[in-house]
Amino acid sequence: MEKPSGGFDMANMSMASKIILGGGILLLIDSFLQWQRVCFDLGLSGLGNQCGGVNAWSGSGSFFGLLMGLCVIVLLISEGIQAAGMADSIKLPISASKASAYVGFGVVGFGILKLILVLTSEVKPSLFGWVGLILILAVGYGAWMRFQEPEGAAPAAPSGGGDSGFSA
Repeated sequence: MEKPSGGFDMANMSMASKIILGGGILLLIDSFLQWQRVCFDLGLSGLGNQCGGVNAWSGSGSFFGLLMGLCVIVLLISEGIQAAGMADSIKLPISASKASAYVGFGVVGFGILKLILVLTSEVKPSLFGWVGLILILAVGYGAWMRFQEPEGAAPAAPSGGGDSGFSA
């Protein structure tokens, strides 16, 4: 029985797309967690230290956090369209892989700027800020892999035996 063409198929995705999708989804989730945390003593008996924090979309460098988050959303949509095989229906002046790579580079640039501003502020990063850095670097690696893909490259078809291409 023939498999229907089109639709979302992880087997036909490049390793770069898998890295971008996995890292991008995790980065989007992580961006809503606490990237900066501050604790202070109110001086009232019985309350002890009170802590608060902000996510990547706010706090120090919030403009760059917002741009990073928007780029992640655009990147996930773009990679999802390509994974579903609908990239041919959208006409771009550059290849879809280059477009994904450039948006991925935007994620890295804005994410690094956000973290630099977090590190230079009085409120230091929390654990999820450092996890965000790792995920930003993973998306950057996937974007670099996408950037190096040939312009008209189609995903490699899985080899299923049959004719080896040699003739006797």
